[in-house]
Amino acid sequence: MPPYPPEFVKFLGTAGSRFVVSKQLRASGGLWVRLAGQTVWVDPGPGALVKAYGSRPRLDPETVDVVLVSHKHIDHANDVNVIIEAMTHGGHRPRGTLLAPRDALYEDSPICEYILSYIGQAQPLEDNGAYSFGDLTVRVAARHDHPGETYGFLLEGGGARLGLLTDTRYFESLAEHYASAEVLIINCVLEENPDHRIYHLDWRDAENIIAAIRPRQAVLTHFGMRLLQAKPWEIVEGMSQRLGLEVLAARDGMALEVGPATAREG
Repeated sequence: MPPYPPEFVKFLGTAGSRFVVSKQLRASGGLWVRLAGQTVWVDPGPGALVKAYGSRPRLDPETVDVVLVSHKHIDHANDVNVIIEAMTHGGHRPRGTLLAPRDALYEDSPICEYILSYIGQAQPLEDNGAYSFGDLTVRVAARHDHPGETYGFLLEGGGARLGLLTDTRYFESLAEHYASAEVLIINCVLEENPDHRIYHLDWRDAENIIAAIRPRQAVLTHFGMRLLQAKPWEIVEGMSQRLGLEVLAARDGMALEVGPATAREG
C-alpha cells in the first residue's frame, strides 16, 4: 500500500443518519485531514478509533494535533473521548487542541467533563472565529441552521483551501460562506427535502451550492438511508455532467489528495 500524500483527507466514515449509523451500513469515524503539516480529526463519531487503526496505511491517533467538532450530535462527537485518550496516553501527556461549540464543551454533551483536562487546551468555537496551528488556519465559515450549535469550516494552509460544509438546512447565503473553497466536502443526507422542513441538505441543495461556488473538486458524504438507496455514485455522475465539474461520492476509506484531483481506496 503506497503512503499517504503530504496533504489529504481520509474518509473514516460516510454515514449520515441515525439509521445508517446505528446499523453501520456506512462507517461513522469522521474525517482525518492532513494539511500544512497539521493533522485534524473532524467529527469522530462511533467507531472512529477502530477505523483509524484499521486503515491501510494505518493512521496513528498519537499524531493528531486538533480534534474539530462541528456539533454535539452522537454521529459527530461520540468518539471524542477515546480519541483524546489515545492521543494523550490516557491524559498522562496532555497535548493538542479540542475545538468544539460551546454547548458541546459546557452543556449536555457526549464529551466527558474529565476528558477536557486531558487535552492540551479545549477552546469553544465562535461564529466567524479563526484558529491558527502553525501554517494551518481553521476558520468558522458559518453557523448552520441545525439543532444545537453547529458550525461549518474552512481549512487553509499549504496552498490549499478546504471547505467542510457540515449538517444544515439550506439557506440562501449558505454558498457565500464557502465561496473561497477550492475543494468542497458537503454533508448530503437526504434524497429529497423540497420544502426544507428537515434540517439537512438533499442532493439538489448540494448541486445548487456547488454550481454557485464552482470549486475545483466537490465531494458528497454523510449519506442517509434513502440517499444510499438512490445510489449517490450515480447521482454525482449526473451532477458532474451538468456542472462541468468533478463531483465525487465519498466511500468509506477513500483518501482524497488535497490539491491534485485524485482519490483512491485504502
